[in-house]
Amino acid sequence: MNKHKSLKILIIILVTAFLGEFKITPFSSSFRIGLGSAGFFFLLLFYKDVPYILTGFITGIFTTLFRIALDATIHYESFSFINSFLIRSPAIGYYVFFAIVLHIVTKRNEHSYSPMMLGVIGICCDVIANLGEITLRLIINNSTIIPTNIDLIIWVAIFRSFFVVGLFNMIESYRLKAIFNEQQIRFDQVQTILSNLYIEGFYLKKTLSVIESITLKAHNLYQDLNKDPNYSENSRMALSIAQEIHEVKKDNQRILAGLEDVIQQEKAIKPLSLMEIVNLSKKANQKYIEYLRKDIELIVTVHNGEYKTHLSYPLLVILNNLVANSIEAIEEDSDGFVKINVKKSSLELIIEVLDNGPGIHPDEYDVIFEPGFSTKFTETGKLSNGIGLSHVKLMVEELQGSMIVHSTKEQTIFTVTLPFFNIKE
Repeated sequence: MNKHKSLKILIIILVTAFLGEFKITPFSSSFRIGLGSAGFFFLLLFYKDVPYILTGFITGIFTTLFRIALDATIHYESFSFINSFLIRSPAIGYYVFFAIVLHIVTKRNEHSYSPMMLGVIGICCDVIANLGEITLRLIINNSTIIPTNIDLIIWVAIFRSFFVVGLFNMIESYRLKAIFNEQQIRFDQVQTILSNLYIEGFYLKKTLSVIESITLKAHNLYQDLNKDPNYSENSRMALSIAQEIHEVKKDNQRILAGLEDVIQQEKAIKPLSLMEIVNLSKKANQKYIEYLRKDIELIVTVHNGEYKTHLSYPLLVILNNLVANSIEAIEEDSDGFVKINVKKSSLELIIEVLDNGPGIHPDEYDVIFEPGFSTKFTETGKLSNGIGLSHVKLMVEELQGSMIVHSTKEQTIFTVTLPFFNIKE
């Protein structure tokens, strides 16, 4: 038995012994009904991996010795160890019988029980354990009970068992909710990382096509120069350049293969719904708003949000960059808003991002998607890199979609339209 299980057993016996002192003695005898049995049942449910029978036996012995010690402390003048042991020792039977019944019912069936069934199991364990303890008292101390006492035992068992099961299920629900929230946070982080990896992989593909073109040109140059003996040195240099570029291409292909393998594995696990994709973008950009210390409200509207797609990463890239662009465009001291509208029809997906920033001049409509173009400045006064909208344009073109922008002094709206056959699951 490892130290973790030993610690759990120690907690069970200490808590049970302590709570057992909060009791009533309904039969005018040494038989008691206390909170110890409720604590014992609760902790056995909570620590499912402890050996029930061993734990019940140890708990019974410790509880007996604990009560004998209390007798010696309180009634030290008239204390007799033998008499105290005879009175207290039947409690061992209660915890052993309880543990045996619970072990037989639950350990042989690995499936989870409903709260109602757990309550019934608890009642059976409690009643059988109480009757076992009473039988031992009849044998050892010649005490007697009457039928009305049995009724009380059953009613107490019903109350105590369902109280324990209710408390246990309430704590379990809080625990599961906390686990779910933690997993959701991690899932959101992973999706954000993977969407960033997706865009890196996209540009790596673009770079590979450029490298392929340069390699071909360098090789053609080598062949042309090699025809003239006067350019033999230059031809060898051109061939060396082609070979080195080819090595760079192979390295990039290995990196791209690794990125795509990670992304494809995640896609195989779980497709995301449109609502989940939009919420991921909203959470990420809400943090961006807080980072920029702006007062901006994000408003989300999603139609057919339950529709799921494996194409979550390019959609996240599109949404994140459009929303971030709108956030950056809104001035710091103004009460801004950014509206995200996502609609899916049978033929296309429409993404609209609207903000109440200062707007875009019509003369700039044709150049805002060029890499490096920007009208925004960083906190240090430097011109922003203007990459976000070029990201979006490339993603939309990759998905064979279209994008338009319409702007006034009051608001700007970007509308992305993607054909349905490129986003379906």
